[in-house]
Amino acid sequence: MADTLHSVSGVLGTSTGDVLDAVASSTTETVIGIYLSNVNSSSADVTVDLSVIKSGGTLRHILNDVSLPFATTIDLSSKIVLETGDKLQGLCSSASSCEYNVAYLKQT
Repeated sequence: MADTLHSVSGVLGTSTGDVLDAVASSTTETVIGIYLSNVNSSSADVTVDLSVIKSGGTLRHILNDVSLPFATTIDLSSKIVLETGDKLQGLCSSASSCEYNVAYLKQT
């Protein structure tokens, strides 16, 4: 089994979008760190949601309507294991106001 470290970054939108695409067949991805930063240009607080969608479509919340004050960052260091077909999704109450960076280990 090959282990490789990866990271992905982007901006959460106001509708649910994929942070990590569905995990490929015969692969496990372990999220080892997530940073969410409020970069709102109008100094406003925002709320964020972060969820795992299991391969069968079941949604499991990691963060649900969590307030993220202006100019702050949430650091989630708990490990999250994603198996074949699972994906990580998120959204923010204000478009382009929350940037994310996710570090994960891919095992194939």
